[in-house]
Amino acid sequence: MLNNRQERLLELLMERQDWMTSRQLARLLNVTDRTIRSDVDAVNKQPGVVGIESNVRRGYRAVKRQERGEEAESRESKSHGGTDIPQTPGARCIYIIQRLLFESRELNLTELQSQIYISGYSIQNDLKRIRKMIEPYGGLKLVRNLECVSLQGDEHVKRKFYRDLLVAEVQENFLNLNRLAHLYKHFDLIEVKDIFVKVLEEYDYSIHESMFPMLIVHAGTSIERILSYHYVCSEEIRPGLKDTIEYQIADTFFERIARRLHIQVKEGEVGMFALVIMGRRASNYASDHIKLGDKWLNTRRLVENSLVRLMDVFGVDYRRDEDLTAGLKMHIHSLIERARNQVALEDVFLEEIKENYPLVFEMGVCITGYLEEELGLPIADMEIGFLALHLGAASERLNSVRKYRAMMIMPYNQTFFDMCEKRIMEMFRERIEIVKRCSYFEEREVSQAAPDLILTTTPIDHSLNILTVPVSVFVDSETEARILEALNNLDKNRFRLEFASHIGHLMRREHYHGSLVCRTPEEVIGILCRGLMEEGIVEEGFRDSVLERERMSPTSFANALAVPHAFQAYASRSTIAVARLSQPVKWGGFEVRLVMLFAINDSDRRMIKIFFDWVSNLIGSPRQLERLTEECSYEEFVERVME
Repeated sequence: MLNNRQERLLELLMERQDWMTSRQLARLLNVTDRTIRSDVDAVNKQPGVVGIESNVRRGYRAVKRQERGEEAESRESKSHGGTDIPQTPGARCIYIIQRLLFESRELNLTELQSQIYISGYSIQNDLKRIRKMIEPYGGLKLVRNLECVSLQGDEHVKRKFYRDLLVAEVQENFLNLNRLAHLYKHFDLIEVKDIFVKVLEEYDYSIHESMFPMLIVHAGTSIERILSYHYVCSEEIRPGLKDTIEYQIADTFFERIARRLHIQVKEGEVGMFALVIMGRRASNYASDHIKLGDKWLNTRRLVENSLVRLMDVFGVDYRRDEDLTAGLKMHIHSLIERARNQVALEDVFLEEIKENYPLVFEMGVCITGYLEEELGLPIADMEIGFLALHLGAASERLNSVRKYRAMMIMPYNQTFFDMCEKRIMEMFRERIEIVKRCSYFEEREVSQAAPDLILTTTPIDHSLNILTVPVSVFVDSETEARILEALNNLDKNRFRLEFASHIGHLMRREHYHGSLVCRTPEEVIGILCRGLMEEGIVEEGFRDSVLERERMSPTSFANALAVPHAFQAYASRSTIAVARLSQPVKWGGFEVRLVMLFAINDSDRRMIKIFFDWVSNLIGSPRQLERLTEECSYEEFVERVME
């Protein structure tokens, strides 16, 4: 028997005859998102002709039960479980943060336990980790109210927190080709990459590193489609395109691929790849318009509005990235062609992106939702993966040139202002950029500029959580020291966030040995490597490489810890295998009780520095090191690492 609110919920959806988000429904019924989910479950448990279908991107809609079918049930299952369930502490933290930032005003912890299949104890540890992550963001706090938790604080600070999480997620090498290569079943993606690199060298043509994985994946997907006899619709090559070096590169590349794989490549495929190589300059050779049904669509306008939507929802501004704008425009052209002709892309790497880059994936979901609204037709989930590729590459470009944003406040004349700024930039050009100059402090204006630090020549008393540095108008040695100290503090906070958001992903329960009995370092390394090999994370030569590194110099630190590793990245997935030894083992000149063997994938190279920075700090904290060597469960160990 449904109550009045649940009946009203069903009536709203039946009247709408379309998707409605939980937020829209919650506002109309004056309840929380959590209540909407509970009411949907209640409706679906009741017998009747009409039920409610759920979709992670679109929300809810009323459907006749017989119309739901296996496909709808499978889609709903995938949206709320299966591969979407976070598997590690780090993944759970990101999942909870996303839910708190974008889906719900509060989360019911009891419901959360059942949704992601973990204990209340694990949830509490995850909340502790999140509190550590938000510590540098003053004004942000997790608030517990009985069985519910919410993230409270200023909206500007929340968005800065999200932007920093995004930057940490795509640190260097967005999408590793070695990891993606096995997803292409009919050819060797690495061989395709080598052919493309050779062609680029012959033409003496360079490509931004962040664009390279996207280009290779685009080429790989084109080849995969051609092998299945699906071709780009033959469009007229715009005047001048064939005369460009990018077209010649694309033509040479596909000519060699055609010979190697015995396929036929059509002119439209070459032209499309040339435009992808061009990046921002492709707009000169590609139309801004495409016809859908009886109306013409402006794809440049669709891209601009999509990026505004991202700015509004996530607070991340990509609007000045011309390479992203050009890439998205071409992809939307192709997307509309596929939707119009009911052609679906192969599900090549959607789950790869969803698992390893959840924040980038979420932005792809956001754009897809907007395009569905504008085009008035459903868009296949696989398109999210391609949109996320473009966004991930843009995030990496944003990150590669990321400096701290500084705001200068100086109540002096223009000459003094210019002189002071020039001196500061001469000293710290590589680390900061001046995003705003003011002659007075006004809190709202400062909040809108969202600087990382304020440089001021006059004392300022304010309540904003922004590092404020007093400076001399003449920028003396004391001013230089103060700015340097402030930048180092910002670096420490950034490191803490990177460490907290990454390390939880690397330590998995199946590679944690809470009480291992061994006599030699070789025996410990053998056991840890065997577990990684059995799961296919490392190759057989990994153990020998680790032992070779040990023979050069033992990897033990102080009387407690050893961190064996290989010189090269052999791992298909970055992992830290942990062994707490029941009895100390003689390891070089130390008695070791804790061993952390790390295997890092190419895409996570930065984690090597982060990990060793953490080890360095750990050696300087004897009490924390002692706690890590004490007997404990996997959950307790991860919690102690995150302290």
